[in-house]
Amino acid sequence: MRVNYANNTTFSSPFVMPQFQNTYGTEATAPSMSWGTKLSTPTSYDPSDFFQTGFEETNAISVSGGTRVNQSYFSAASLNSRGIIPNNVYNRYNFTFRNTTQLIKDKLTLDLGASYMRQYKRNPLVQGLYHNPLIPIYLFPRGDDISKYEVYERYDATAGYMKQFWPLEFITGVENPWWITNRELFENTAHRYTFNATLKWDIADWITLTGRVRTDNMVMNYTRKIYASSDKLFASEYGNYQNNKIHHNNLYADALLSINKSFFDDKFSLSFNLGASILDDKNDGEGFEGHLATLANKFSVYNVDMSHSQTKPYADRYHDQTQAVYATAQLGYNGMVYLDVTARNEWASQLAFTPHMNIFYPSVGLSAVISSMADLSKAGISFLKVRASYAEVGNAPQRFITGVNTPLQTGGIVSSDSYAPAVNLTPERTKSFEVGLNAKFLGNKIWTDVTYYNTNTYNQLFSYDAPPSTGYKRAYINAGKVNNWGIEAVVGYKNKWRDFSWSTNVNFSMNRNEVKELVPEGTRDVAGNLVTVDEVNMDYGGYRMKVKKGGSIGDFYVTGLKTDDQGRIYVDPNTNTVTTDPNTWLYGGNTEARFRLGWNNRFSYKGVNLGVLFDARIGGQGVSATQALMDRWGASQDSADARENGGVWISEDQKVPDARVFYANNGNGLSMLSHYVYSMTNVRLRELTLGYDLPSRWFNDKIGMTVSLVGRNLWMLYNKAPFDPEITASTGTYYQGLDYFMQPSARTIGFSVRLQF
Repeated sequence: MRVNYANNTTFSSPFVMPQFQNTYGTEATAPSMSWGTKLSTPTSYDPSDFFQTGFEETNAISVSGGTRVNQSYFSAASLNSRGIIPNNVYNRYNFTFRNTTQLIKDKLTLDLGASYMRQYKRNPLVQGLYHNPLIPIYLFPRGDDISKYEVYERYDATAGYMKQFWPLEFITGVENPWWITNRELFENTAHRYTFNATLKWDIADWITLTGRVRTDNMVMNYTRKIYASSDKLFASEYGNYQNNKIHHNNLYADALLSINKSFFDDKFSLSFNLGASILDDKNDGEGFEGHLATLANKFSVYNVDMSHSQTKPYADRYHDQTQAVYATAQLGYNGMVYLDVTARNEWASQLAFTPHMNIFYPSVGLSAVISSMADLSKAGISFLKVRASYAEVGNAPQRFITGVNTPLQTGGIVSSDSYAPAVNLTPERTKSFEVGLNAKFLGNKIWTDVTYYNTNTYNQLFSYDAPPSTGYKRAYINAGKVNNWGIEAVVGYKNKWRDFSWSTNVNFSMNRNEVKELVPEGTRDVAGNLVTVDEVNMDYGGYRMKVKKGGSIGDFYVTGLKTDDQGRIYVDPNTNTVTTDPNTWLYGGNTEARFRLGWNNRFSYKGVNLGVLFDARIGGQGVSATQALMDRWGASQDSADARENGGVWISEDQKVPDARVFYANNGNGLSMLSHYVYSMTNVRLRELTLGYDLPSRWFNDKIGMTVSLVGRNLWMLYNKAPFDPEITASTGTYYQGLDYFMQPSARTIGFSVRLQF
């Protein structure tokens, strides 16, 4: 029997934050801003004091044992953590059991497994204006005392309950930061159960038949409780309650015939797989969200005002199914040349009602081990392999859009925002080509791996305004061709000198993309009319991501200041002020990095192990609406510097003398973003590890023990942006590189202990 135990504990604190001023206070006419006179003594207020020390602790234990014909495995793991934002919690518990039994010795094997996971998370922070404690913390007036607001609620004898204490007149929807973290609770509890079984029949030593089935079920409960006296944007005078329950069921099954055979005196080898699979996915979600009716902070469905316009039902039900048959084959010759061929055909339910019910995509690859064909040792080459491949992949569209849908509002009223059924839809398709090289030199001490790829994605999905004659407001169309090409390369060195060893590698990657076309010429809409789409825009205030022919995914535009006929920022000679121009969009840049670099080193000496990892992102631009609002409120160091310098320089020879007037153009932080475009180039010490393998003789050779210290994000060597360019509040294609009071990245320091006995 073997037992493994591991413990990892880390502590975290903010890593990259904006620069704040503490030398200017407030004035009577604007007590929520920091545009007062210079303080005789700088205030001690530090926004970083709001953050707590986050921690994450993981514990895992596994036990395995058995005989030649029966083996069992059990593991249990826990993760308990809190974030750097107060009252942000995440806990997870996992239990796994697996048993493998030979029903017929060396012929028939049954593998059974089961797992259970319980997860709880509270108040995960997303960027934006609402329910975000960082806005009042970052913008807090420097002439006020923050400590009096830490007691965030007061008892109101007339109302009979505790009310929020926040007399400051801030942006609409911005509240006491401690009230946000303690009285606006977003909670999610999930239970997940999985069961799997595999039956493998070894028909002969070169052919097997395998059947697998797995069911994955999750029950999730999401609640939101907003207490009485929260901003009226979010709740009635008594509060607001949301309760959604989701049941998700996933069933997967497949059968696979595998052949591995050598022939012609083992000069040729064949690996062949033929299979079929089914994936059945069901989701059933329902709930509600609404203002409380009569009892403050009584979070119950019976206390929700069902007649209120803000009371909304929630329903998210769907049933997806994908069936597939597939085959793969690898033919090898004498360990030198390998030909790989695959083919897969899928039938996806999302394509119902279209003429394209199936998606077929093949691939082919060829690789050759040159060092097995010829002796390259005289050239110092110990291993050399080249490879090339071509592949196609198809993606089904989002569900429901191919059939007739009638959107409903609360009460069953038909919405005017209806979409025409996309009955002529074609699955999105990606065609890719890749070549690569693997090489080792000087007895495998130096090695490299280089890959070049080129992909084209077709038939992407766009929506557009449908002609009135169709009776629909919007319609979908297949269009677009986006090309991506890039290089990924790594070169490494490793060597050992008696008890000391060192390995190092440098990796490099780059990607370029171009929108080759949006809507091909001659494309017709649902009414048979020709469709012309020059560009697709995704707006967020004064920030716009634009997709157009000749551009790139990641291109963004921002609004800025009014310019004269020579393109210079226009300064009114009578008032010495500037104004924004919301109708003019200026190209800000592209959010994608031009290059990425990493340098990893591993040192080892008599059980002591040291790891050092540096990485760099070169290029790409981002926008900080956080900095824009801090400037407007007079809370940033830049606003203090402008006051010290007698105004804001908007070009080499143009200056606005009144910093407060200039920064007032920022509005809600999204009005003058051309002034807040930053390079996202950064270089950092990503990770530093120090470990020690304790000598097993200390434990009579019965226990193996390793202790380690691990630090991440320890040192930012270079960064000009007022935020960490490597974090993002969006996981989608668009709205990358936009900082709107994102939670700062974290510096973590931790330790781990691993035992094996």
